[in-house]
Amino acid sequence: MHYLKRVSRKNGDDGVSPVVGVMLMLVVTIIIAAVVSGFSGGLIGGQQKSPTLSMEVKISNTGSYIGSGFSANVLGVSQPIASKDLKIVTTWTTTMKDNESVDLSDTQKGVPEGNIFTGGNTTLPNSANVNCYQGMKTKTVTTWATAPFAVGVGINQSNPTDPIGSLTSQSDRKAGWFGQYTVQQGVNLFAYPYGSDSGMAIGGASGAASTSGYNGVTPFAYATGSYAQGQIDPTAAVLGNGWEQLRAGDTVRVKVIYTPTGAAIFTKDVSVTEG
Repeated sequence: MHYLKRVSRKNGDDGVSPVVGVMLMLVVTIIIAAVVSGFSGGLIGGQQKSPTLSMEVKISNTGSYIGSGFSANVLGVSQPIASKDLKIVTTWTTTMKDNESVDLSDTQKGVPEGNIFTGGNTTLPNSANVNCYQGMKTKTVTTWATAPFAVGVGINQSNPTDPIGSLTSQSDRKAGWFGQYTVQQGVNLFAYPYGSDSGMAIGGASGAASTSGYNGVTPFAYATGSYAQGQIDPTAAVLGNGWEQLRAGDTVRVKVIYTPTGAAIFTKDVSVTEG
């Protein structure tokens, strides 16, 4: 009898111990899961969210400085976005039509006419990318502005494309330079090619022929004279050297990156038009 009792007690102890062990393991697992979940939630909650951006983008090439260029009308944003927190990337592929156009790089000039080549540019905020005659009013070449320029809601400037003027209006002009303005609904970004040296190149001079080229000479090309090798006008600054080789039907991929998160908040393949 004593023997049977001892065996029974021993078997009972063996039955309880595994249950207690499993329960302890479950408790530890639940605690670890709770800690990991809380930690992950903290990380996710601490990540900066990217804003959203909607724009209507147009890229035109009429063969002249009149009607050609880049424009982006902001249709909406989830929140106002400081352009200093953005960068714009453009990429495209086309065929070489005129490898003697003055704005081409040395590498691009080596591409035979009829051959495919690629282009584009990355535009950084507050990094002067326009290297051209000052307002096309003088013969002094200088790097003086950052395109794309902007006009519209919340931007107080007289003329963001013209660096000539009194010191008191300099801040007004800079307010429309990329990196200075805030992107929000009602703002229009733009970059037009320079045409003549009349000081009325942006958007085209009144009464000028629409076939006079980007600097008033050869259609669909930059020519020597009032434009020199190494100069960069606003359109070339945004779309890259050789943009004048683009024709209607070509596609330019336009991407806007929100640099605090590195996320692309706008991407679109834009078809080039004739005006």
